[in-house]
Amino acid sequence: MEKDPFAQLIIWHQEDEHEKIVGRIMEIPQSDRDYNTVSLLARAMNNLERYDEALQQLLTIAKQGEDDPLWHFRVGYSYYYLERYEEALREFEMTDKLEPGDSSTLTLLDWSRSKVDRKSDKIKPSVLEVQNNSSASFEYLKDMYIDGYYPDFLVDKVKAELVKVVEFLEQGNQDIEEIQSKLDIAIHAINALAEEFDENDSEIETVARESIAQTVEDILAFFGIEIDTEEAIRERDW
Repeated sequence: MEKDPFAQLIIWHQEDEHEKIVGRIMEIPQSDRDYNTVSLLARAMNNLERYDEALQQLLTIAKQGEDDPLWHFRVGYSYYYLERYEEALREFEMTDKLEPGDSSTLTLLDWSRSKVDRKSDKIKPSVLEVQNNSSASFEYLKDMYIDGYYPDFLVDKVKAELVKVVEFLEQGNQDIEEIQSKLDIAIHAINALAEEFDENDSEIETVARESIAQTVEDILAFFGIEIDTEEAIRERDW
């Protein structure tokens, strides 16, 4: 690339040439892409409405982005347009915490709150019931919900990520690679909750780890998906 590898990317961004940005960055071996490069790639993908791809790129640099308001904003933007409003709200709240008062953040924060408030099917901490004629069901994160060490509202957030996987499976998807990709995204999102657990004098530790793993195992067994549990949660930091 040029001596200043970002100069042309900035020009293309200003000219709305987002495909060119994606094409140029994708020419760089993945192992050679630094934090800023991946961030610009995700921004371009968001601008191209490739929200799922943008989110996956951003989650690869989650640790580096923990204290970066722009990382949280871009993650929130992806979640919002994927209609994952609870996750979007969480990210925009973090953006505003790290960089208070930004007008774009406040706008999307308000939109996300409105979407969450309007949802009629808010997730409740109880049981999965598959939407068909089957009467089978099982409990999500049972041990976390009965242990006061874990705030319910945070367990709800962990559950929300697993519910996304269940909704994907309820559509009849059986491709192992696609299912593993959905699991990876869910586990990355659960990893990102570590700070919130810490702020509430809690932690994703032994009981939580086993409870999450058991729920994932139950989900896979229920849908007849042959993925080993440890492989399913391979992206975990806990």
